[in-house]
Amino acid sequence: MTNVRTLLGLSIVVASVLAPLRASADVQACLAASEKGQRGRAAGKLREARDQFLFCGSEGCPAMVRRDCAQWQGEVIGMLPSVVFGAKDKGGRDLFDVTVSMDGETLVRKLDGKSVAVDPGPHTFKFESAGAAPAIERALVKEGEKTRVITVTFPDVGTAVVAEGPHGEGGDRGRQTAGTSEGGHTVFPWIVVGVGVATVAAGVIVIATSPAFPAGCIQATQTCRRADNESDSDFAKRQKDAARAEGQPIEGLIIGAVGLGVAAGGLLWHFLEPTGSERTGALRFTPWAGPASAGGMVGASF
Repeated sequence: MTNVRTLLGLSIVVASVLAPLRASADVQACLAASEKGQRGRAAGKLREARDQFLFCGSEGCPAMVRRDCAQWQGEVIGMLPSVVFGAKDKGGRDLFDVTVSMDGETLVRKLDGKSVAVDPGPHTFKFESAGAAPAIERALVKEGEKTRVITVTFPDVGTAVVAEGPHGEGGDRGRQTAGTSEGGHTVFPWIVVGVGVATVAAGVIVIATSPAFPAGCIQATQTCRRADNESDSDFAKRQKDAARAEGQPIEGLIIGAVGLGVAAGGLLWHFLEPTGSERTGALRFTPWAGPASAGGMVGASF
């Protein structure tokens, strides 16, 4: 019984010694949170300040500290801006499985239409969706700005991505070119190439269908002598074939040459065509073709 009383007494003594120490530690933690919150607020780190004031405003802190922290927390919440993220596909339909990060910090892994608190200042928002190139939106978020909408559009995989924000108060529009599968080239040069190839094929057909030079005709003058008992229609046909036999292959060669020029112009257009953000201030090639010649013009704008 004596031992029990001794142990009980020691427990009471230890508890009475540790209680002030524990209370002192709690007070120190509350005061430290209060100081960190004020430093974070001054540095523009409003989310950190909000969390620190929430801690020092809890029931475990002294009443005086609690009162000040609760007041500061309310002020910081009023200053803290928030954004709402959105993403659409090429057809304008909403996307949900999108991860959004801010300056490398992941904010959301799925879009749900809810606002997210962020610190004021310039930020780089990165939107990522499976099967699409990332979209980048740079925005200056202002202190006290609430539920600012930032929406991006994901076109086809590997093409230029356009990021948009609403115009007016709390919104701006930005554009960011992401990776492109074919360097951002348009289809128009290949249409020109196709026209050129078709023209070459037409020239080959013209040459292949040229008639043989008819007998009884003089090639140098492309004239024919009328045979005995030859009808007017047969004689006219021989005259026509004599002219075609000489002129049609030349016409086919000219058509084929024009086609080759057009096809070459289309290929040159493709390789010189500016892409992405370089579409302004870069070389441009404009092909042209005439009845007997073809070429192109190279220009630049700055």
